[in-house]
Amino acid sequence: MSQPGHAPEVPSDKDRARRPLYSQGTGSCTFVDQGIWTETGDGELVKYDMHRIGSAASLARLRGTVLGSSALWLHVVLYLAFAVMVGIAVGLLAERPDLVGASRVGEAVNYFCLFVSVSVAFHVTLAVERWWELRSKLLGELWRATNDLNMVLAVHFPSREHRRLKTLILRYCLLSFELMFMQARDGKADLHELCSRNLLRPDERERLEQLAFQPQVVWVWIAGTFQRLAEAGKLPSSLLVSIYEICTRARTSVGSIFAHLDTQLPFSYVHLISAAVHANNLLVSAKCGTMAAVAMRNLVQHPVASVAASAVAQDIATAMAATFAGAGDSGIGPSSIGENVQVLLLQCLQLLFVPLATVGLLEVAALVAEPFGSGFQDFPRSAYHVWLRDECEAFQTAAEEAPKELARVADVVEAKEPLLVHDVVCAV
Repeated sequence: MSQPGHAPEVPSDKDRARRPLYSQGTGSCTFVDQGIWTETGDGELVKYDMHRIGSAASLARLRGTVLGSSALWLHVVLYLAFAVMVGIAVGLLAERPDLVGASRVGEAVNYFCLFVSVSVAFHVTLAVERWWELRSKLLGELWRATNDLNMVLAVHFPSREHRRLKTLILRYCLLSFELMFMQARDGKADLHELCSRNLLRPDERERLEQLAFQPQVVWVWIAGTFQRLAEAGKLPSSLLVSIYEICTRARTSVGSIFAHLDTQLPFSYVHLISAAVHANNLLVSAKCGTMAAVAMRNLVQHPVASVAASAVAQDIATAMAATFAGAGDSGIGPSSIGENVQVLLLQCLQLLFVPLATVGLLEVAALVAEPFGSGFQDFPRSAYHVWLRDECEAFQTAAEEAPKELARVADVVEAKEPLLVHDVVCAV
């Protein structure tokens, strides 16, 4: 595994014997430590620091977050512009803006805002649950099946002279893994790239080009290899059944991944959530523009010259206390300078953070819906390839170089009832 800033490692003679696929260069991955997270050389997130991402410094972090989305900030600017237009219209067309029932307007908008907030929270939770199911149950099942298959194969064929067979099976497993990522990401696999990475041979490429569902049909090749071994008397029938079960699990997981990606959340449901979010943001913008216009008109018409700075501060404190006590229910707008300044600031903050939060959550739900892309938050394909390959080659090497103590202990163990051992399996 190469590190950033260093030339790729040259496989040694020992590596060629113990790690043939690594030596052939089927895939490589560099890991870059960015302090708060580690990413691959391709810019895909591998792992992040939970404590540091949860600090207040996250407010200033844009890269890799929805805060770095230009579409998100464009929506915020549009809602800000709409609020400004509403405020100008209220200021120019209303003869007495100070008579606007601010509390009634705010109460109506806040009820709808609460409904939208709960709906968006449920929507994001559902999207994240689907993402976790895709990673742990589907992609994770393919990973587990590959590990299980190569472990069984390594134990049953512990001699290094059988490494060609074990390498073939592992290469096919990695080929299925890469074909799945390519097809999920681009809709079609680049077989020539896989040939250049020694994951696919020219004759195999010609056969795959004529077939659909390529990530799944590779598992037919894998199961067929074991069927030929059993037919030649080199694999027990009981073990063949277990291997068929592992291959079936792997093929099922690949098919389920594409079924998951091709079956999105219902269109009408997602459209309704999106429409409710943007309608809510328009209402919030209209409310904020209206109340800000009322507050600014009151500030302009207030006899400022007769008010001392200390009185302004006292008014602000009094207004805040009245707000928490439930004052302002009469529907009459704020009258003092402190109250008007407070209303103006609160409307500006609400106008910024409500669209930022709601549209941002919609962006999160969209990001986690298709994690097989090449973006920062997508599954790190190159890292997964390297980890899976190195795990399986470690299994094979561990069986080939097993401690001698294992053989000595196994030789001295005696079965009390030898007749109960009805199926003797011999390692090839």
